[in-house]
Amino acid sequence: MTMHTFDLPVRFETRAWRRLASVALVAAAALAGAGAHAQAQEDPPGRVGRVAEVTGNVRTINAEGAWADVVRNEPFTTGDRVTTDKTGRATLQVGSTVIRLGADADVTLTQLDDQRIRLKFDRGQMVVRVRSDDIPGELFIDTEEGAWVPHHPGQYRFDRPGTGQLLAAQTISGDMLLEAHDSSLPVAAPQRAQVWLTGPRQVTAYKMVPPVKDAFGDAVLAADKQDDASSAANAKAQVPAEMTGAAELSRFGTWSVAADGTHLWTPAKLPAGWQPFQQGAWWWSARWGWTWVDDQPWGFAPSHYGRWLQAKGHWAWTPGQWGAARPVYAPATVGWFGGPSLSVDGAPATGWIALAPDELLFPGYAVSPKYWNALNDASVGPTGRRAVAVAGRARLVPAGALAYANRAAAGAESVVATSSLAPQVPVPQMQAVRGAALRKPAFVEAMAKAALQGPPPQPSGRGALAAGAAVVQVPVVAVKR
Repeated sequence: MTMHTFDLPVRFETRAWRRLASVALVAAAALAGAGAHAQAQEDPPGRVGRVAEVTGNVRTINAEGAWADVVRNEPFTTGDRVTTDKTGRATLQVGSTVIRLGADADVTLTQLDDQRIRLKFDRGQMVVRVRSDDIPGELFIDTEEGAWVPHHPGQYRFDRPGTGQLLAAQTISGDMLLEAHDSSLPVAAPQRAQVWLTGPRQVTAYKMVPPVKDAFGDAVLAADKQDDASSAANAKAQVPAEMTGAAELSRFGTWSVAADGTHLWTPAKLPAGWQPFQQGAWWWSARWGWTWVDDQPWGFAPSHYGRWLQAKGHWAWTPGQWGAARPVYAPATVGWFGGPSLSVDGAPATGWIALAPDELLFPGYAVSPKYWNALNDASVGPTGRRAVAVAGRARLVPAGALAYANRAAAGAESVVATSSLAPQVPVPQMQAVRGAALRKPAFVEAMAKAALQGPPPQPSGRGALAAGAAVVQVPVVAVKR
């Protein structure tokens, strides 16, 4: 049996505010018996896509196979399909790569993992912006005529009026190559090619035509310029370019540097009473389980990477210290809690709160040692690390009393009736403890008896994420700053 080690990551060596979790991984007795099943599972990819902007009618196929409206900040991954009608426009992001859809578009993400981004373009208008030198070689745009492969950062446009009609591919900047079944075609800026298949053998034919300049192209160029300015601000704050959703941060807040050198982002113009992870909804993902979809246009990156903390009486977010590593997506950077003492109007309750720096994230699915380390690496420091050898993958569950640093912020906890926690139900509509009720002695006493937990089980009718996987209890003790 191959043994691996769950080592907590080494980061934050220079930080003055130290709140490290003391962690020991204790393997359950059933681990060895479940090892073969757990090893058959795979870690989810660290890379994810995001719906950044939606205008008009934009649709997707949901988990039940039915058409549904696309929502801003909705994550998307392998198998997801997005369509627009004549009024629809959408912007999708995968790390630093931006996909802008115009009218009557139909695009499917056929592969999104740590090795490949593969799009299938069927029809409509689409421009793909490649910003990073790391992406060429990983990105492929598939059409009926073959696979288009960008060779350098640039802007690449595709137009097809309808399914089965003539395809036009234009390199606005950069260069790309069509890899067809019988030939290849380089298209370098500012070239535009019309490509089609002809005859019984479906021979690839093409002709070069003048570049197109229209309202859609102008809007794309203007949006790209805005992204360039935001990316420059994020780079100064050491935010990784491949952190999906980070592009909006400088437009909706300000960056500062704490006394210990930590980069902090503070959102601007927050709604009254705003708290992290309270204005939005929980969605259910067959891959990641309970997944947060935030209402704020900037809400993706701060909900899925880094940590929240109080700085001078205000909420601030820190992206963590990723170094050269590509950021690893988490369904929500929250800590869950509950227990028999916690209730809402007599009904069993579930709670969550934004994780602070050096607090561990426990996903609801089974993980490997490598993935576990990568998930927490940028936001958890080395002090108090423990390592216990375990086999394969396991679901890690925190154990212990509540010790979340952000409980010091009034109203930061969310406590809802477990029965009201349902996919896509806005949190403000859930049966919950709110306002003055959070300060009542009975509730304060109940919170004192509450315990750390992993994410809640799957909603009714959905498959379990970690069925058959071993469970590893992880005792967590916080060290005060």
